[in-house]
Amino acid sequence: MIAGMDQEELVLLKFSKEESETKLRWEHAEEFEYNGQMYDIVSHEIKGDSIFYRCWWDYDETDLNKKLKKMVAIAFDQDEDNREIQENFYTYLWSFFFTDPLAWQATPLQNIGLVFQDSMHPNAFNSIRLTPPTPPPKVS
Repeated sequence: MIAGMDQEELVLLKFSKEESETKLRWEHAEEFEYNGQMYDIVSHEIKGDSIFYRCWWDYDETDLNKKLKKMVAIAFDQDEDNREIQENFYTYLWSFFFTDPLAWQATPLQNIGLVFQDSMHPNAFNSIRLTPPTPPPKVS
């Protein structure tokens, strides 16, 4: 089917013999990947040290390979696009948990009760407990 295509729909790529072994990732004898793009070979011609490949640029397989690589990266937590988002999300979730033991002390204050202050977290709020009136009010 590809061999019967119009020549203007094909791409002509030229490589040295060494480049065809190092720059191309071969799927099999009639298909390779070059610069992240997939190509199906329709014909080739050798002239001296150069090889000319007349190819069909396989857009569908190129797109499929990109999606597959993205899915694998996500599965192995190596997706660079989402890495910063994931790290921010983990930081946000961990902010709900205390990982250090609380170091607090009770300080008596005049006529107020006790004030609890968290010395490990300087931005933490102070809690105040007021002493109930003595004797308690009567309930009717």
